[in-house]
Amino acid sequence: MNNLPMADRFADERSDNPYWNESVWFSISRPEEKIHGFVQYYFRPNMGMLNGGPVLWDPTGTYQWNCLYYNWAHLQALPPGVEKFNMRARNSLTVKVVEPLKRYAISYDKDGVAMDLTWQAIGPVHELQTGDAGQQNTARFHIEQPGRMNGTIRIDGREIDIDCFSMRDTSFGPRDYEALASGGYFWGIAANSSFHAIAMGEGTEQQVIGGYIFKDGEMSSLASGTRKVTEFGKYGPRRILFEATDKLGRRMSATGRLDDGLIFTGYTDHTVIWSMIEWTWDGTTHWGDNQEFCALTRFRDIARGVIPAGHQSSASAGSRH
Repeated sequence: MNNLPMADRFADERSDNPYWNESVWFSISRPEEKIHGFVQYYFRPNMGMLNGGPVLWDPTGTYQWNCLYYNWAHLQALPPGVEKFNMRARNSLTVKVVEPLKRYAISYDKDGVAMDLTWQAIGPVHELQTGDAGQQNTARFHIEQPGRMNGTIRIDGREIDIDCFSMRDTSFGPRDYEALASGGYFWGIAANSSFHAIAMGEGTEQQVIGGYIFKDGEMSSLASGTRKVTEFGKYGPRRILFEATDKLGRRMSATGRLDDGLIFTGYTDHTVIWSMIEWTWDGTTHWGDNQEFCALTRFRDIARGVIPAGHQSSASAGSRH
């Protein structure tokens, strides 16, 4: 499948670093029932390993052991002959390219949970460009693309219709999660516009290190921006103000309201408070999510009440790392 575009295949060349990572992610939502989740998997080809699977949650359970469904399986062997978007994992997750850069089929059937989903692009691919050395090192190639997810999920004896805005991303590069700084990865999508950003740092304000604005049919990378947390919940942000300017000079200001999310510990070295967001931008609702990355030791202090969620350590004051 070397005739596929770079965003739909494994890297043409990779280093011998054991932590070389090839990742895939699609979001899933049903906002009217406050259901949110994702299909995510990543390859560690130099280890012969595949991790990942589907995860779903709603307000009835915000941990891996009590959420709607969790099978983000570690330590699956790399299937023989696998391709990045033509794969079937041991836990039954199957993903296939239907039309390069435009449509992907996703299926799953295990433990009485079944998924039959199709992701369809509604905007172009955006390749993340950043001057942040840490991000450049961990993801030499990283794209986002806005789309819609359609299909059905069968769980707990009921069938859930899915028809939602959905972001996908894919990346490759050596990724060492121990070195990952605190910050947020967030986005929002509506019928005719979308945005995405990564903001790094602790405390109430973080600097944007990459992202895009897609509006009036034109996509442009961000030139600058800030994310201000105007209200914290128990573990992470509850309300956000995002302000940014893209390289075309277009400015945006969006406010976001986050749910309690899922306390995701799949990365082991970092905890992620993974929340659905309802954004307001230009008077229009944009649905999305926020992935709040937090070093494990820091999150433990937050969870145990040693420091508040918005605490900024003296070592990180004025720094994004």
